[in-house]
Amino acid sequence: MLGRPLRAIYLPGMTTLLLASYGVTAISDYVDLAKATRQMICAHCGYGTTQTSRDVHRIAPQYHDSLGDASGGIFEKTWSCDYCDRVIIELITCGSASSGTASRRVKEIMQIWPARTIRELPPEVPEPIRDRFQEGSRCEGAAAYRGAAAMYRAAVEELCKERGATKYKLYEKIEELRGQLDEDLIVDLHETRMLGNDSVHDGLTYSPEEVANVAELIVEMTQTLYIEPAKKTAMREARKQRREAHKNGESPAG
Repeated sequence: MLGRPLRAIYLPGMTTLLLASYGVTAISDYVDLAKATRQMICAHCGYGTTQTSRDVHRIAPQYHDSLGDASGGIFEKTWSCDYCDRVIIELITCGSASSGTASRRVKEIMQIWPARTIRELPPEVPEPIRDRFQEGSRCEGAAAYRGAAAMYRAAVEELCKERGATKYKLYEKIEELRGQLDEDLIVDLHETRMLGNDSVHDGLTYSPEEVANVAELIVEMTQTLYIEPAKKTAMREARKQRREAHKNGESPAG
């Protein structure tokens, strides 16, 4: 069954969506590599469709052309979209097979074809924030999650400076904004700060879902702080121009 088209839009929580397509909810769950069909948003046509498995084989540490070898490793699985017939290729890092079945504990899952779309913030968001966010997204797409966490933290630091914070430490910058921003936004800013701190200073690597969730928090913050106000301002200006045109006997555009 077809769903809403999502062409050219980054799919938030891509890792979560991929895991769900295998019938699991988290890294370390068991996935069935022999799964024959799934429901998934196609990365080509952008529709929610049924996809059919075309091939699966192990490519590392040694190549094996089937699931007959119970050893773990990196597997390449190819799907085709039943709507547009184009292929999607994923790499799945798994442990050994469980009890002679095709089920294996998943360690990582990544779409390698087509290339994942980079997250981008719209032009209403100030350029320094957009720049750091996009670099974080590139790291996230390459599975460099500590790098992604660091750059998402940098995006939040730029956001704080743009809102007028002047303190040296990011924690203090965020606290400066109390009273200016809603408490939920303050909490989200600190969540992003801690993700970056843990990754850069303590060497902690968060899961793909956790990194994606923080990226989505930043998207929500910028929606509230920049995009919605810009839309309101544009609509207010459009109404003003329509009123003035009416008073002057003109035919307003639109």
